[in-house]
Order: sequence, then C-alpha cells, then structure tokens
Amino acid sequence: MLLLAAPALAQPGGQPPQAPVLRVEVAAHTAHISRLATDAAGRLLASVSDDKTLRLWALPGGAPRGVLRPPIGPDAEGELYAVALSADGSRAFAAGYTGRSWDGNFCIYVFDTTSRRLIARLPGLPAPVLHLAVSPDGTRLAAALDGRAGIRVWDAGTGRLLGEDTAYAGAARMLAFDAANRFAVSAADGRIRVYDATGRKLAEKVPLAGARPYGIAISPDATLLAVGYEDRLRVDILALADLRSLLAPDVAGLAGEGLPAVAWASDGRGGVQLHAAGYARRAGGPSGFVIRRWADFGLGPPSDIAAARDTITQLLPLPQGGLAFAADDPGWGRLAADGTLAQGPRPVTAEWRATAASLAIARNGLRLRFALAPGAAPLVFDAAEGRIEAPDPAESLAPARTTSGRIAVADWRNTNRPRLGQGANATVLRLGEREFARSLAILPGERGFLLGTDTHLRRYDAAGVPQEALALPGAAWGLAVAGNGVVAAALGDGTLRWYGPAEDGRLAERGALFVHADGRRWVLFTPDGLFDHAPEGGQDLVGVHLNRGRAQTTEWASFRQAYRALFAPTETRARIAGDAAPAAARVASLGAVRERIDRLPVLSPGEACAVLADGGCQPLSWGGGVLPEGATALRLGLVAEDRGLGLGPLDVVVNDRIAVRGMPAAGAASIEVPLDPGPNRIATRLYAEDRTLFAEGPGLELRREGEAQPPPDAGRLLVLAIGVDRYANPELNLRFAVADARTVAETLRSAGGGLFRDVQVTLLTDAEASRAGVLAALDALAERARPEDTFVLYIAGHGLRTEPDRRFLFLPADVRDVSSLAALRGQALDDEALVGAIARIRARDGFLFIDTCHAGQLTVDSLSALGNETGRFLLAASTSVQEALDSYDDRNGLFAVAVREGLGGRAAVDGEGRVSALALGEWVTRRVPQLAAEKRHRQDAVFRTAQRDLRSFPLARVAR
Repeated sequence: MLLLAAPALAQPGGQPPQAPVLRVEVAAHTAHISRLATDAAGRLLASVSDDKTLRLWALPGGAPRGVLRPPIGPDAEGELYAVALSADGSRAFAAGYTGRSWDGNFCIYVFDTTSRRLIARLPGLPAPVLHLAVSPDGTRLAAALDGRAGIRVWDAGTGRLLGEDTAYAGAARMLAFDAANRFAVSAADGRIRVYDATGRKLAEKVPLAGARPYGIAISPDATLLAVGYEDRLRVDILALADLRSLLAPDVAGLAGEGLPAVAWASDGRGGVQLHAAGYARRAGGPSGFVIRRWADFGLGPPSDIAAARDTITQLLPLPQGGLAFAADDPGWGRLAADGTLAQGPRPVTAEWRATAASLAIARNGLRLRFALAPGAAPLVFDAAEGRIEAPDPAESLAPARTTSGRIAVADWRNTNRPRLGQGANATVLRLGEREFARSLAILPGERGFLLGTDTHLRRYDAAGVPQEALALPGAAWGLAVAGNGVVAAALGDGTLRWYGPAEDGRLAERGALFVHADGRRWVLFTPDGLFDHAPEGGQDLVGVHLNRGRAQTTEWASFRQAYRALFAPTETRARIAGDAAPAAARVASLGAVRERIDRLPVLSPGEACAVLADGGCQPLSWGGGVLPEGATALRLGLVAEDRGLGLGPLDVVVNDRIAVRGMPAAGAASIEVPLDPGPNRIATRLYAEDRTLFAEGPGLELRREGEAQPPPDAGRLLVLAIGVDRYANPELNLRFAVADARTVAETLRSAGGGLFRDVQVTLLTDAEASRAGVLAALDALAERARPEDTFVLYIAGHGLRTEPDRRFLFLPADVRDVSSLAALRGQALDDEALVGAIARIRARDGFLFIDTCHAGQLTVDSLSALGNETGRFLLAASTSVQEALDSYDDRNGLFAVAVREGLGGRAAVDGEGRVSALALGEWVTRRVPQLAAEKRHRQDAVFRTAQRDLRSFPLARVAR
C-alpha cells in the first residue's frame, strides 16, 4: 500500500528550518505519548509523542525497532498526535502539528518502516490531525481533525479524497473501523457519529448530555460500540447500528476525572473483555492509575489492574489477545490476554514535573542539586569537574525564591493568566494562546523575576514589564537563579539547562545536562554540539537532527556517531562556566559539520542468514527473530553508498562491542560475523573516509530458544600487558613502564585466580614490544579468545596525539625517527590499528588500560574514542615525561599504583568479594589525582564505557 502525495495536492510555501537541532534520544519517548498502532499480525507496534518522534517496537517483547523522524520546527511544529500502520506493517502514517510552519496548513507523513524513509505526504489539511485509522482491508485512511474541521477519508493507495464531514462543533477525537469499513467517530461537541465506507453518515447521537466522549471501540463482532468520556467516570455501550444505549458497566470503586480510553480485547480463550482507563485510580487505594477490566463483553464482574504512574491515554487491542496501552509516565505497556500486567511503562527521563522544587544552584552557577523522581535521593552535578555525586549537607545551594515583599506574583503555577500584585490593581502577565506558566524565580536584588512556561523563559522587571522571552525546547517545570545571575531550568525534554547573561545583557543558553533515570549515565552539551559524558556512558543520549526538504527524510546523528568530532570535555565545561572562547575555537576547527552529517554514507541491508554447523545458511529477516539451533555466525549482505565524504571502515558490533571491521568499496558486500552464546544484539556502522563521523546501518535483535548467557565465571581471563622503557631511540627511554606492566599483570593473575577458570598472561617488555610484536600478540589473543572469556589489554609507554585529526599514537619499542609526525605515523601503532586488532578478539568482556606519557600535547580525552569505537571499558591516564620519570613509590607510576590498589580491594566489592570493572574505573579516577597531589604533580585518569545497558563484569576477587 502506498499513499501518494499527488502534484495537485502540493501546497506552496517554504522549507523546514535547516539549522541543526540538538535532541535528547534515549531509545524511548521523553514526552506525552499520544497514540499507538499495530499491524494486522501484532508483530509491530508504533507509538507517537509530543517529543516529535515515531517509534517502532517488536511485539510481544517490546524491543526497539527504529525511530522515524518528521521534519520539525520551533514550538509545536513536528509534534505527533496520531499514527496508523498498514496491515502488513510496511507503511506508517503519522500526523499532528505537522507542516503548518512551512505549508501554511497541516499534512500527514507516510514512512516506509523498513528503510525508515519518508516516502510521501498528504498536505492541505486545515487543522492538526488528532487520530488516524487504516481500515482492516487496507483500502481506507481516515483522519480526525482538531478544531471544527471534522473528518476526512482517503483512498489509501492513491490519496484520492473519498469523503469528508466538516459539520462538527468541536474537535473530532477518535475513529474506529469495523471489518466492513464502517467507522465511528467521537467528538468534543458531545456527539458520536457512524459512517459507511465512503464517509456517508449513517447515525449520530449525543450519548450523555453535557459530557465529552473521547475513546471509542467497536466490538469484534461489529455489533457494539464502547464509549469512554474524558470528563466522566463512565463507559457506555451502544448498539453500533443505531447508537441505542444498551449498558453502562459498573465503575464503583474508582476515583478520578474520566475514562477516555476504552478497548475490547480477547482473553485468548475465545472470550472478549471490555477495558477502560484514563484518569482512574482505585478509590482509597495506592497512588497510580489502573485499567478496569470487565469480563464477558462488559456484562461480567470488574477487576482493576495497576498499570501506570500517570494518565493512561490509549488502550489498543492486540491480535494475539490482551492489549497495549500508552501512559504519560511516559511509556507504553502491555496486558497479557489473561489480564495480568506483562510489561509496564519504562520511563527513562527525570520527572521534573513532580520534582522541580528540588532544583537548587550554587552561587557560582556550576553545581546543581536535583532529584530525578519523587522519593529519589537528591544528586549534585558539578559542571566544573564533570561528575555526579551525593550532596554535601554542609554545602549551601539555593532553590528558586518565589515570594517577596516587593514582588508578589500570583497564579503562576499551571495557569494561563499569572498576575503581578493583588486585588484590583493586579496586572495580568499575558502569555501566548495555550501557553501556561509552570515555574517562577525572583531575581537577585529583586530587580525582576522569571516565569517559566510551556514554551518560553520570560523575564520581567520588578513592575511586570516584559524584558525578554527565550524560546525553550520543553516546559520549564522548575527554575533556580545563582548569585551571579546564572539561571538553571528543569525542562520537559528531561534536561537541565544553564542560561547566563550575554554581552547585550539578555539571557543566552550556555549548555544543557541530561541525566538518565538510572542516575549514572549523563551527557553535558553546548548549543554548538560539543559534549562531555559520564564514565558509565551517555554519548547515545543526545544527537543532531537535520531537516532537509519538507518531503524529504530527515538526517540524524547521535553524539556517538560524531564522537571524534564533538567530544570536547574541556571546552564544554568552560562554556557552562561562561567562557565561550575555547568552544568557539574548537567549533571553528571542525568546519561545516552540518553539511558533513547531511552527506554521511548510507549503509543499506541486503540478505542476511544464520550460518549453521553443517555449512548451510538459513535466511533471517532484518530487525529481529530467533536464531536456528546450532547457528555459529551470521552472513550479512550490506550495500555501501558514498554521498561525498568517501568510505571508511565498516564495523559490525555484537552486544555493544566491535566484532568485525572491514574496508568496503561502494556497492554490495558480504560479511561473516561470529555469534555469542545466548542473545545477540547486532548493529552496523559505516565511517566517512576521515573517520570522524559514522552512519548507522541496519541491525538485528536475535535470541536463542532456551539458551541463556553463560555465567560470569565460565571463561578465562586473558591478559596482554605491554611496557616499554628502552626504545631504539634512547632519547625516548623511560624508567617505570615495564615495572607498571609487570605489576598490573601479576596483580590480575593473583586477583583473578579465584574468579576465572584460568588466567593466562602475556607480558611484552622493551624489545619484545615492537610494532610487529604487539600486533602479533594481539592476533594470538584473538585466536585464543572465546565469547565467554574476559580480556585485558594494558599498555604503558609513550603516546601522543596527532594534529589536526586528533588521532592517538602509541610508540612501540622500535621507534627511531622522531623528527616529524609523518615519520612517527609510519612507525607507531595508531588507534585505527588498535581498533582493528581488538575487533578480532571475541571475548565477551574487555578492559583497555592505556597508561601513556607524552612530550607534547596529549590529553586523556583524546583516548576516549578508543572506548567508544571498540565498545570496551577504557581506563586511561596521561602524564608528562618528567612526571613519568618520577615514580610514586620508587617501584611504579601513579596509574599502576591506583590500579593495583583497586584490584586489591580498595575499590568497592560486592557481597562475594568481587571487584567489578565499574568499581575499578570509579576507584582509579578518584585515586590518581590524590596520588598525584601527594607528589605535587597534576594528573587525571579518565574512565569510559560504551555499553548501552551498563552491564559490568568482575575482574578480581578479594579474600574476605
């Protein structure tokens, strides 16, 4: 089925804004979920949200299957309120506040769900679309429109208008088709209408005087229509043919404002149950929202299922039985056919709407205190140091001041008409249409105040005269103002943002912080797109959205994809502190990043199959599925397209670690990828030729029936430790690199002995650690490693960063010519060679230790790309040559001492005495600066992980 945007329907107008837009991306919705839809087989679920994304999910498990992004603009442009899927799931229709900013009217977008490309538009609509539905036979597309625009029905194959009804006195809310292509509509004017397949009205009725019907559902036998109300705790069952009232199911025991979501759903045993939800809670029961379920078509006794923390916006029956539901947590969930909660909403953003009062700021504006969820322990983020920590009870941080003898603002929370002053002399602070005030902060010295609204940060002087209005990417649920005038805002997109006075005295954004709901992963970023992230990850949490034409597929690149270009911790932290010069210099050195993202290569899927032990190859569908028994590898067909930046490496990533790296030419290629035991999450990526950006390709989520991951102690610990003191060029000689490598290797041998099945250590020192020797040792490790193993690579010696490409070079023992970077590149091991070698090591878990000294400019930040590209844990330190020649204890350098201490039990241990990779990384990053200060040096260590699910693994066991 293909909906064509015919030339006759094209509208004059401009194009979407072309400036890059930074957006939060957490593999889930970050705002109100408006609607859900499923294909006829119940294998694919689509969801749309005010966050301007359409997301695809596999059913029944709920694994993400992709994100479809419409063109977006300021304010509401791009918010999606409606979605429908074709019967086969190949097409997704999405609409909402879409197209108005450049067309002057609204449109429906049509996406191909496999390629995730925008393939057509249906423009010319007079109002936003609130609901979409595709008829069961796939021939009709119907839309419910806002305002008084009514409904429209099109031929889903050609886009030809088949019928419309504009005689509505209020917004059309929802539509529902039956098997004969009749459809019913609910509307805010209080009426229910029924139409035939051409859009001719068959019946019309007000089912309950003075009420606002919202949710509707046609029974499986097409004889009954259930109606739920947004302003009543009531459900009515009507006869579909003539809308006669037949039954009002029992709602006793419920409390709340209404039941706007209704659905009939199969119980999997031949029975049909009626469900309703919305604002309903159990009267006198625990907090949270419930789904009421009536047996036997609504005639039987009710039961309540606790389902969500916030309002339930839709119920959607599933072909296999049970239903999916959308909630404002935000998230979606699923009821099994027997009525039990199979999956609840999984919100991954901070709940600022409930916790914004916890926001407080230090006097210098660099430290913020906040709580991510009601009842959660408060956290403090230090922007100067780039870390999250527990609050210090002795530290004074200031929340927003909302009362003052001089400035009295009333009705500022959740109203459209906040006021300054009291009584008849009060001044109404005018806001935009449908713009509500959400937060207030009186400025230092009572020189004015700030109002945070759904769309703006508004500054007024003390008399209530507007001074400026700064557009926001989300509602400002909370504010705090530092003594130096810096403003922090907790926004509806899940971010905390800093605003400071610019040269003209007006507020300007300095940067933003997004903290994942797990409280560990975070990303700090500037308006220019430079970023820093947590040791535990965060580079996936924000990206760059690029519009193209109004009928063209948008572009997207996460910070992970542009890691080498945009990862800039020092410049990012300086920008938050008010010094924009370092960030400006870094951005200037990058050139036109927007144009480069727009020309990233494209990696498209070809054929995929699972390689079997007998040599056969069983075909697989891209997306996901079950691996056949005995599958040992995948054979993936991929097609590479160069769009002007050239082609760099092609990587296949298995369970978040690089598994294969190749160098493709344009066109089709076939790659064989070894599989892990248990589940396998496969991703592909294709770099531009300069390797600073990569494009994401197709992926698969594969599971093995009845086979779980092997236990952590099932494998071996494989250690390769490299240390170089004596170089072919004596001017490079060091004193403690060999001792450090030996200490770390022996500590791992000892501490891992009681944890792993076997510990195998390879130690390369001095002349053994030539370029060829290191690569040969890595190849030998790749030959031995199995998926159940853990491997550790420790490198100690000289390292440097090249310019202008900011690549890392490790100098092996046989380096002689140090006269130029060009000479060194030919002798050294660059990060490209290291990544390629590490890619061949199949061990499930891996840890890279990089302990380098440098004669020039090398920051540990430039090493972080190694962790990002390999998917391995990375712990790195860098110091000057002079400091490296001065050991900590006449035996080892600072970094090796900190690692030795951590593995010996100074790092946190679990209940079985095990030291995990996360615990070791956290210990070393804290300990290295302490040890350096004792020697009157300054040295830091950086810890990074590219794991998406924060899965750690043990490295040592400490005797208890």
